[in-house]
Amino acid sequence: MKKSVLVAAVLTATAISGSAMAAVNPFKDLPEGHWAYDAVAMLAEDGVLDGYGDGTFQGGKTMNRYEMAEIVAKASEKYGTAALKDKGVLKKLEREFAAELKDMDVRLTAVESDVKEMKKGMSSFKWWGDARIRHIRNKNSVGVSGGSEAARSEIGTKSQNEMRIRLGLYGEPAENLSVTGQLKAENANIARSDYSHDHYAGKNDEKMSFNRLQLDWHAKNGYTLSAGRNEVKLGQGLIYWENPIDGIMVRKDFKQASLLLGAGDAAAATWSDKAEHAVFADLRVQVSPAVEVTAAYYNSHSDADSSVNYVETWDNGATWWNKWSKKNVRRNFQQTALGVNAQLAAKWNLIAEGVHNGADITRSQTIGTGGGGNADIADRNHRNGFWTRLTYGKLIWDKANTWNVYGEYFALGNLAIDSSGWPHRLNIAGGNGYGGAGARGFGLGVGYMLAPNTNFELTYYRLKPYDTGATAFDRYDDTGYASLTYSF
Repeated sequence: MKKSVLVAAVLTATAISGSAMAAVNPFKDLPEGHWAYDAVAMLAEDGVLDGYGDGTFQGGKTMNRYEMAEIVAKASEKYGTAALKDKGVLKKLEREFAAELKDMDVRLTAVESDVKEMKKGMSSFKWWGDARIRHIRNKNSVGVSGGSEAARSEIGTKSQNEMRIRLGLYGEPAENLSVTGQLKAENANIARSDYSHDHYAGKNDEKMSFNRLQLDWHAKNGYTLSAGRNEVKLGQGLIYWENPIDGIMVRKDFKQASLLLGAGDAAAATWSDKAEHAVFADLRVQVSPAVEVTAAYYNSHSDADSSVNYVETWDNGATWWNKWSKKNVRRNFQQTALGVNAQLAAKWNLIAEGVHNGADITRSQTIGTGGGGNADIADRNHRNGFWTRLTYGKLIWDKANTWNVYGEYFALGNLAIDSSGWPHRLNIAGGNGYGGAGARGFGLGVGYMLAPNTNFELTYYRLKPYDTGATAFDRYDDTGYASLTYSF
């Protein structure tokens, strides 16, 4: 007997699996004198008919013909696998309760129709979110050789607690049309520094932003057109990853590949007060079930210079108070990246990506090292970068006690990635500011699911400038964090 989805739902709710024993009435509230007792007992014994776990049907309630018809309808779903003798009994029961079964179909069909009418003009809608608490050490610190302890310590924030919460929404206002939104609030507090200046001694900064408001039209033939504040992911993440761009983009999905093209303003991701006009492209090819290859392109330029922090010259600690300096920099990018994401084995995964920034940046637009006889960094053509991550384990977000560990290696030229705006995927900025000193080194991380949707992560990074000969310092202070992240 063919039933609708609603019929199956109703019948499943009224006939939950239980144990049936031979020669014993499997439904204690079914009177033994009922005409169908023998048929019900036989079907229950043969596993065709199920009752509640305690062997009852609706407790001590007397079963009526409609309830019996529900049992018959549920049992009829197993007609194809039932034994020959059971099929005969089922046919007999179906004929006996034909009127009730027909009436059930009519009523449930009407319910389906009512539901469809209710859904007309209504949008499917859901909320979701995530929150993170993190303690981070030496987020933006630089060390030098020699001099006083103050000179060798960090520049800026030595340690701080950070909190972030994101609240998202998703809805489908019409067929083939969806909207995704997200609010993000961030807080940094209990920041400590070796400086005694009040500005560095502590802070409690709170920032709230509209992180996403993306309208997607899912057209035919695998095309998706997006407009608004769109979330963009390029390549494996060295250029741009899960950050907003205000504009439009179109994606075409093929059988084993996808192509994304778009344009807009990226200032929302980089906290810039200047417009950053960007065009971008992303190609993903699934060359095998275990290997994805990506090619990404990002071209942007700002309307005007931005003030960027960078490291000035040193004098073995004598001038350590002036370690932070600023310079106006025109933020120009013309990045191309090639990457791969390979599942090497059941618990081994490798991500690797290289990037080149071919933007035409003049000497006056970059951050030099000032005095001390060092060459201007712009002359050293440090436009290339490379990042790789090797992961072991299988961390499953909705499964407790799953875990992974990973190791990372970086070689990031001072102009390779945006270490000022930090729109990329890395756990570190990748330098001390765009056009600054870049970064080279390694990192380690471990993640563990304390409970479903609740992750604890520890990281540690040891870095130095990309080219120590072009800077007035030779290392960054070791950095790392402990974070607790949960989603809902």
